[in-house]
Amino acid sequence: MTSEGPARRRRAGRAFVALGVGCGLAALLVAGYASWQLWGTDAYEASAQAALQETYDAAVPASSSSVDPDTDTERAGPTTTTGPATEPIADEVDDKLLPGGVDAVLMAARFPDSGEALAFLEIPAIELTRFVMRDVSVDALRRGPGHYEGTVRPGFDGNSAIAGHRTTYGAPFGRVDELEPGDQIVVSTKEGRFTYEVMEPAVAYAGYEDEINDVGPGFVVVDPDDTWIVGDFGDSRLTLTSCHPELTSRNRIVVTAQLVTDGLALPNFFTMIDPTLLDELVSEDLSVLDNPGTGADS
Repeated sequence: MTSEGPARRRRAGRAFVALGVGCGLAALLVAGYASWQLWGTDAYEASAQAALQETYDAAVPASSSSVDPDTDTERAGPTTTTGPATEPIADEVDDKLLPGGVDAVLMAARFPDSGEALAFLEIPAIELTRFVMRDVSVDALRRGPGHYEGTVRPGFDGNSAIAGHRTTYGAPFGRVDELEPGDQIVVSTKEGRFTYEVMEPAVAYAGYEDEINDVGPGFVVVDPDDTWIVGDFGDSRLTLTSCHPELTSRNRIVVTAQLVTDGLALPNFFTMIDPTLLDELVSEDLSVLDNPGTGADS
């Protein structure tokens, strides 16, 4: 009796075992990657935001006093959990105050031109507080929402645009679809503290109805290359963008809010980018949210 049959069966058995081990390892790798996307990236973003909070809290000029705007009494200083939400005011010197009643010296120290964060974003309706990065590069968006270079800074006349992840890296814009007209968005920068209110989509994008794919209570959905959403609409507004639907990058969800507190005229030193160049720039920036291979999400 030949031993070829048993030998063939042993080889087949080993092959099946190897295949099973390989499939198991592949499943573990997929599960590990999924876990990193869902939890690891959140931890990364939380750590980055905590570091920015530390820098923000430490940047208090020795000459800056702390006066509570409601009680007019001295207090210890800013909280370490809500950022600029409880900004101290130095109202002894009126000409040091910026829009929103914040101390110019203090805000310049907390948001220096050389710093990583451009602003601090607060949206009470969805319990969001985040430092906003200076651009929308892959690395910047891993640490928090990012400001589109080429759009005006928050608080200035024009359209200030901010992008953020919706499912990974802390998902700062994970709940923007819940915003409704009238909900407030507060942005603190070195130029002041500015309050916006979410606009009715029909008002925000009147005349663009044919360009819009879908409309919600406080948002619209557009194509990924619809860069007109960050253009100048002749008013002072804030535009928030993210991918839509969640876990995909097929479209963009866009929330628009109008400035309802004192704003700033476009200063001479702030030069607007040519519209054509802006379109190219924003198209490139929007693509950061498209490619999973870059670490960006939908």
